[in-house]
Amino acid sequence: MISDENDFLTYQLYTASKSLRIKKARSRSRLIMTITSLCVAYLFFSNENDILGYYFLGISILALLFYPLFTRWRYKQHYLKHIRETYKNRIGEVGELEFETDTIRTKDRTGEVKIYKSEIEEVNEIRDYYFLKTRSGVSLIISKTKADDIGNIRNEIKSLVETRGVKHNIELDWKWK
Repeated sequence: MISDENDFLTYQLYTASKSLRIKKARSRSRLIMTITSLCVAYLFFSNENDILGYYFLGISILALLFYPLFTRWRYKQHYLKHIRETYKNRIGEVGELEFETDTIRTKDRTGEVKIYKSEIEEVNEIRDYYFLKTRSGVSLIISKTKADDIGNIRNEIKSLVETRGVKHNIELDWKWK
């Protein structure tokens, strides 16, 4: 499996979409932008400067309607920059994934990692990926489209869910919003 920047980006955006802190921050910034521009519009209207009043009233309406689109784009750019800085040596690298009796082993040119299956806390499944989250918070990103034997991976995940009681969240229609 070859990791690319989109694998890391999709994982970061999925994780952000599930974070209550990030959801609140996005809502709060939308609200602050709208209220601030409404207050400025009010100040201009009260000083009989209608042109600037209407301008800031328009800004507040635009903020209310389109600020979610802006934050969606902004967060995506932020995470992309972070990924390019942090994972630059892992992008484009060939990696191996092997399910063993009690562990999941990943190997690439930088080294080898073994994750005990007992430490898998939950499996998040979206259309093109599996994200296996451990109790320590680290996740393993598995691309369904790049995996050599997706059937075996599905069976291993099914086994994790059934035999170890791992929580399996399936969101095949998930999109970054």
